[in-house]
Amino acid sequence: DIYAYKYEDGPGPNCKPLAFDLKGGPKSPWNDKVIGLLLEELQRRGDQESWPFRRSEAYFREVLQDHYKCLRTVWMAAQPKDTAKGGLETPEEVEQRLIMKKDEALKVTRQTTHRKNTDGNKKDLPAWQWLQQLVRTLGEGGMSSEESDVENDIETVLCVKNMTWCRAIERELDMIDHQRMVDDDIF
Repeated sequence: DIYAYKYEDGPGPNCKPLAFDLKGGPKSPWNDKVIGLLLEELQRRGDQESWPFRRSEAYFREVLQDHYKCLRTVWMAAQPKDTAKGGLETPEEVEQRLIMKKDEALKVTRQTTHRKNTDGNKKDLPAWQWLQQLVRTLGEGGMSSEESDVENDIETVLCVKNMTWCRAIERELDMIDHQRMVDDDIF
């Protein structure tokens, strides 16, 4: 069908068994027609369902072409490759190659994430050291609490002291409280 359509002998793609020509590019005559059919369907559905947003045909065409490129990349990677013996890979070998490639990509991602997290901790260390020194300097009296405790039916109400310097570090103290809630095992 694709060959016949390319040389103007065949009817071309239709909506029922809609399929891309994965050997051709996104702008091949067959794929251009498939994308055109998908655009028509998008426009029809947008009008029928009264979508709250409108996008241009060029926008949708570019999105569909990008999705086609992703699909083609996955398809190309799953094609059997030549082996060292000169034959093609078996389906099991293709599957094993794809699994190994995915595992390697995940390993690299984990290493990169670990590196970023480790480097971020090193950059934050002076700020956390300063905050620790600040809390030690303030002591219990400097860290007023806005929470109330009830023990043995006796309600203890803690009053917040208005100190002129306190507002300048309120954000930092809130950050410490938030971090304590998120990761309480560090305190």
